[in-house]
Amino acid sequence: MGLMRLLKILALHVAAASAAVEEGKWGWIDVDTSNIDEVLKQGPIFVKFFAPWCSHCKNMAKDFHRVAQEELPDGIRIGRVDSTKNPALNKRFGISGYPTLLMLSDEGRDMRSYSGDRSFQSLLEFATGGWKTAPVHDPTKPRPKPSYSEQLKSLPWTVKAVGLLFIVGLPLSIFAACYDVYSEKKRRDARRAERKAEAGKTD
Repeated sequence: MGLMRLLKILALHVAAASAAVEEGKWGWIDVDTSNIDEVLKQGPIFVKFFAPWCSHCKNMAKDFHRVAQEELPDGIRIGRVDSTKNPALNKRFGISGYPTLLMLSDEGRDMRSYSGDRSFQSLLEFATGGWKTAPVHDPTKPRPKPSYSEQLKSLPWTVKAVGLLFIVGLPLSIFAACYDVYSEKKRRDARRAERKAEAGKTD
């Protein structure tokens, strides 16, 4: 019995060491159903719940992983959960959309929701203390639909630039089209007047 207990303890230490190696190598921890409880026991962790096909998740990945390279206070670590492979964690933490960013502390009992833009600076500010005053995440309630302004903030700058060009360019295009129609009408009227004038001279 003593030997079995010793082997279990040894296995836990090996698992913890493996997680530490993974964190040291990549800067973040890949969290799943097999290690979630052990990860939560080790202290606060800023977790991104994502889906591989999600374009918003892909767009923010670089900046989120940059945060993982920073030296964060209070022993905070960075983690990510592939929600397509961990439906049990989606249910446990009330994940209904991607990406969802949560700061999990007190062994997962305290959940704070990130709702800022997805830039490196905003993510870093949240991870370095902003999370303490962030809204509490209730896993039993569906995530509210983001406002129009929040959706705009989450768009990549390239999409925003295209949108701005469209907003500015559309009225100009309409004006140009109307001007072309007006100009063509003026030319037709002028030609008609010239033909009438020539006909009058002939008579």
